[in-house]
Amino acid sequence: MATALGVQAFLSRARRSGRPEDELAARRRLQPALLAEHVALAVLLASGFVLLRHHGWGLGHARWIALKVGLVAFLVVPLETIHALVCHRWIARGLRQTEAPPFSKDLERGIGMDDMVRVLAIPLLGLGLPLIVWLSVAKPL
Repeated sequence: MATALGVQAFLSRARRSGRPEDELAARRRLQPALLAEHVALAVLLASGFVLLRHHGWGLGHARWIALKVGLVAFLVVPLETIHALVCHRWIARGLRQTEAPPFSKDLERGIGMDDMVRVLAIPLLGLGLPLIVWLSVAKPL
């Protein structure tokens, strides 16, 4: 989460400058951080799966596990998969095609999709992540 918020803050600051060169330089510098963000999520998901198997739990073990896994599988995974695809395919390809502004079509499309995914993620993950954490801590059901 810290990496995702840091990336967003860095991009916002570069955009506020009003110079496309600043955003282009920021996006180039942030590619490793975006990779770290997506790898960290994959490791987190894999560790959760390993913990479930280690304890011998399945989806039927407790209702809170099924709800939590469902939220992750149908909310977090699709959003982050789309975000990873946009960042590591379209934006990366667009960065290779763009030496200086104006941005290539791939980069413009990738930035537009990145913005769309981030805007969708704010309300969805803003409601979903606290519920996932609460299900982990309180085990209410």
